[in-house]
Amino acid sequence: MFADKHILVTGATSGIGRAVVVDLLRTEAHLIAVGRNRKHLEDLALLGKDKVTTIEFDLTDFGGYRKLIADMPSLDGLVCSAGIVENNPLRFFSLEKYQRTVDVNQTAPLHLVAELAKANRLRDKASIVLLSSITGTSIGMKGTAAYAATKAAQAAYAKVMALEFAHKGIRVNAIAPGMVQTPLVDGSHQLSAEAIELDKARYPLGKRYAEPEEIASVVRFLLSVDASFMTGQNVVVDGGFTVQ
Repeated sequence: MFADKHILVTGATSGIGRAVVVDLLRTEAHLIAVGRNRKHLEDLALLGKDKVTTIEFDLTDFGGYRKLIADMPSLDGLVCSAGIVENNPLRFFSLEKYQRTVDVNQTAPLHLVAELAKANRLRDKASIVLLSSITGTSIGMKGTAAYAATKAAQAAYAKVMALEFAHKGIRVNAIAPGMVQTPLVDGSHQLSAEAIELDKARYPLGKRYAEPEEIASVVRFLLSVDASFMTGQNVVVDGGFTVQ
C-alpha cells in the first residue's frame, strides 16, 4: 500500500510522531523524519536503515523552511505531529510561553504545508494528517488556553486545506486524541501520580490513556487509500471520553 511512497513526519523523535514512523516502516514506505533530538534521530536511522531519512531541524526556524524542503522528493504523505504543551494559567500568564506554543503547534504546520505547496512538493492524491486534540475542540482544561487554541486550529486547518487542495485530489484530515501515554505525559510535573490515575479512570474504554501506537494506526488509515473519500475531518480517538 505504501511501497515507494514518500512520507514526511514532524515531531518524529518521540511520542506519537515516533510511533508513526515505526508503524509506517512496516509498510515499506520511505520516511523523512524531522525532529530536534539528534540521538533519537540516529536511533530512527538505525532502525529504518535505507527507509528513513532523518533531518535535525527546529520547526520555529521559519526562515529555514525553503532550505529544509529544497532537496526533498515530492511527498505522498505528511504527518504534522510536532507539538508542545505548557501550563500557562491566566493569573500567571506568560506571553513567552504562549508565543512558543503558538509557534510550534499552530504556525509551524501551516507554514510547512504552505511552503510545500508553493514548491509543488505535494503529489496529486497525497494525504496530510494534522494532530489536533479533544482539548480545544471538545473540552477545556485549566491552564491550557494557548494549547487548546492551537489544537482547535488544526481542525480548522483541515477544513480549509481540504477545500484548497481538493482539485489535486489531496486529502487533509486531523486526529483529535484524548490523553496519550507519551514521554510528555510521563514527564509532566503538573499532576501527581495519584491525580493521573484518577484521570485515567475517566476514560470509559479501559480506564487508561491511549498508547501512541493506537494513534499511529489511525494516522496510517488516513494516509492510505482506504480513506480515499475522507477529507476535512477531525477524527476523535479518545476511548469514549467525550461521549459521556
